[in-house]
Amino acid sequence: MDMRGLPLLAILISGTALVPMQAGAQDPQQTGAPMAVETSTGLDYEEGDYGTDQKISRLSVPATVKVTTGRLQLAASLPYMRIEGPGNVVVGGGLLGLPIIVDPTIPPGGRIRREGVGDLTLGASYAVPTRVADLTLSGEAKLPTAGKNLGTGKTDFALAAEVSKSLGNVTPFVGVSYTMPGDPDGFSLRNSLSLRGGIAARLGERTRGYVAYSRAQSVSDSLPDEQQVTTGVDTAVARGLSLGVYGTAGLSEGAPDAGAGIRLGVRIK
Repeated sequence: MDMRGLPLLAILISGTALVPMQAGAQDPQQTGAPMAVETSTGLDYEEGDYGTDQKISRLSVPATVKVTTGRLQLAASLPYMRIEGPGNVVVGGGLLGLPIIVDPTIPPGGRIRREGVGDLTLGASYAVPTRVADLTLSGEAKLPTAGKNLGTGKTDFALAAEVSKSLGNVTPFVGVSYTMPGDPDGFSLRNSLSLRGGIAARLGERTRGYVAYSRAQSVSDSLPDEQQVTTGVDTAVARGLSLGVYGTAGLSEGAPDAGAGIRLGVRIK
């Protein structure tokens, strides 16, 4: 989702990567390619007030498994999370949208820390064969496996599409996703549309860099929409071993002020 050099499914699984499908992915035309299995883990951190006027920080250590066969990729990811912030803040709000929701039924109270296993995310993506550009269609479900106040306790769904086109060493890409959150008690949530676009560039034989802009509608009236920019680098450090690093900067009150992460992927088949 390494998550920052794989198909759109990797973007959905992590919620932060913005690399187009062809940025290091298997060629979708190679339908006879053998099945590939990759595991990855890493560290993601972000902080900001998300329009609440109170600092909120989130640390996540995801464990991800991806299986690719031909044009199809399946993935599962389960994070361990730590959140510091007001007592009425929970994680949720969309797979590509806002990561924070304010619970109107709980007073803010003092600053508290919560940690534990987060929601399990299952996803699938398919590279559609086209002559003009590379098209990837994806779907994802986020299952309510998180501990108390680490999730909404409901299942969320998302659909997405991404188009990219390789132009020599540069690959522009644009994508759209639609998130359908569950209906947890005490929350008034709405569906969210997210847009993103950017450019990936080959920096070396085994290294790619990218920069992207994203905008996501808030799923809650209590928080503003999110806008942010993301940049990062992915590289194959050895046979079957990949490394990715990234950073983000918020452009709106609804986005984290800043974020950064690192991911290590190991291909086991």
